[in-house]
Amino acid sequence: MMAQRNTKRKHAAMTAELVPAPSTASNVAAAIKQGVAAAAAAASSSGDADTDSDEPKKKGRPSTSGNKPAENEKSPEEISEYLEETFDVRRSFITLEMPSIPEVKETYPYLFRNKHMLLEFQRISKVDIDHAIQEYCVKYAPAILAVARKMPGAASILRQAEQAKEENATLRQYWDMVSAICLLPLLHRENLVEMVHEVGEDDEVDATGKIVPMLVSKGNIFSSDQFFLIAEETVLQEFEEFTMAFGSLFASYWVFNMEYPRTLNNTYMFVQKVMLHLRGDQTPLPPPCKMLVQQLTKWSREHRKKK
Repeated sequence: MMAQRNTKRKHAAMTAELVPAPSTASNVAAAIKQGVAAAAAAASSSGDADTDSDEPKKKGRPSTSGNKPAENEKSPEEISEYLEETFDVRRSFITLEMPSIPEVKETYPYLFRNKHMLLEFQRISKVDIDHAIQEYCVKYAPAILAVARKMPGAASILRQAEQAKEENATLRQYWDMVSAICLLPLLHRENLVEMVHEVGEDDEVDATGKIVPMLVSKGNIFSSDQFFLIAEETVLQEFEEFTMAFGSLFASYWVFNMEYPRTLNNTYMFVQKVMLHLRGDQTPLPPPCKMLVQQLTKWSREHRKKK
């Protein structure tokens, strides 16, 4: 049953075999309906400045806070309109007052439903992260996998990916995309576990001690349908599909106005500057990222010649 459910979901996530799907914004209304009926929360805005921020910066104090009790439920359309209208106030609240992440969740609970974290990132950066990552992986995932095969430590991810593809050949491109994302830390001499931590399928998700945003997967990444976004010792959101979870993870650093952790800086800078083409901050591309770009470009060029 899980394999059938995963197959249906991944088909929706990877909507084209050779061409990336158009912007996911058109699918937001349908996606929101899955979560709105099951949860209700009040949303109030705070802050009085209109300052926006285009790059992640250092966050302020961490603290803990509970969720507000449910009051008036909103329709999917009202949620989208509300988050759009309160964007400027919300950016001022986050960038100037520097609230804890639990306080952001308490104030804007609708932000942590369905694809709204991705849409918030798009408001900040003008980039559709879901589409951009998919587009990049369609072009370069085979090169990433080829380069990674030469590295010690990649065998486990590649083996799990091959097993997933053997179980359903129609999802080969989707699993190549998941594999490419999971291999990025390794290719930058960084650790995937600090980005995505796997726990047992029956284990409780423990947010204790987890401060910077990361994902927790219940079970193996290639078989799980439960991914949790965690930050500042708080479970923020649950996802069924990995690529949406990863997009929300990366987006969270921008939404919460946080610097990338030092131990994953190269990986996230590669995502930002190479995959998403966000280079406005003038920060130079780290040498490991430049090296990987050269390797991927070389492999792709040679592969095209062979064709």
